[in-house]
Amino acid sequence: IYVGDLKIGSTPFILIRELPEYVDMPFTQLPNYLELDEFQDGRGLNPLLQNYWMVIHPPTLFLGFASVLIPFAMAIAGLWYRKYTEWIKPGIPWIFFAVAVLGVGILMGGAWAYEALSFGGFWAWDPVENAVLVPWLTTVAAAHLMLIYQARKTNLKTTYGLVFLSFILILYSTFLTRSGVLGDSSVHSFVDLGLNGQLLLYLFFFIALSLGLFLFRYKQLPKNKDEDQVWTREFMMFLGALVMTISSFQVTFSTSIPVLNKLGIFGEIAPPIDPISHYNQWQVPFAIVVTLLMGLGQFLRYKKDGFGRVMRAIGLSAL
Repeated sequence: IYVGDLKIGSTPFILIRELPEYVDMPFTQLPNYLELDEFQDGRGLNPLLQNYWMVIHPPTLFLGFASVLIPFAMAIAGLWYRKYTEWIKPGIPWIFFAVAVLGVGILMGGAWAYEALSFGGFWAWDPVENAVLVPWLTTVAAAHLMLIYQARKTNLKTTYGLVFLSFILILYSTFLTRSGVLGDSSVHSFVDLGLNGQLLLYLFFFIALSLGLFLFRYKQLPKNKDEDQVWTREFMMFLGALVMTISSFQVTFSTSIPVLNKLGIFGEIAPPIDPISHYNQWQVPFAIVVTLLMGLGQFLRYKKDGFGRVMRAIGLSAL
């Protein structure tokens, strides 16, 4: 469908010779080119794609992506029907299912990179890797905020925001990988399939739906019953979720440099020369902070705790 110059969708019945990039190729002028020997005997899949992890990890990632739709839909329904908190409890198993499956899919992709690619390891901060990692980070953060609300009845608005953000980032990562915008900066050689208009329309629709409904119901959302206590398990979980969200913004910004350059909003931004050192110098401190918060949280109680008791519990170990 064409709306002005905007193309929405792509026909699955288009022939290779009708694709724009092949229109002027010599073989397209031959009516029987498919009968030529050169086209009869293909070379098969690229050897990099014949690894078994490559067979397993894309559908696993897809399942992880798709399962985030369930808590997102529950949150939308909660706002729509004014049942602002009832969706939290049934949504917790679903969002942790998404965290687990998406995390396993990322690990499988790392195993594929370790065995088949020239990364020199299992992670190289490739743009498509980053596009998968970022929704996982925010989904982990959202899942922990849902746990906090279940235990403490706090941070409901932030919980809504992170659940919505996780699904929107999944749509954005789909746009990054399937639009071809990362074709020059990623070893994942996805090409432009003519779906840019459709992907952007899909992305902006869900941004408008979730943000509009959230703002429309914002004043009606229940407020915290009690003031937040600093030395509690839920506050440390909240800080950890906040740190993971901030780290995801850094990864998103650096990964989106090709998009920003095409839009021309900030002029021409030079991508990092050494992506691994660029991301590591940002993400290692985030990882250390999250790890410390995870360790400290084990010694804290829900709802109310004291600095003195916590210090007595961890003082000797800390020393």
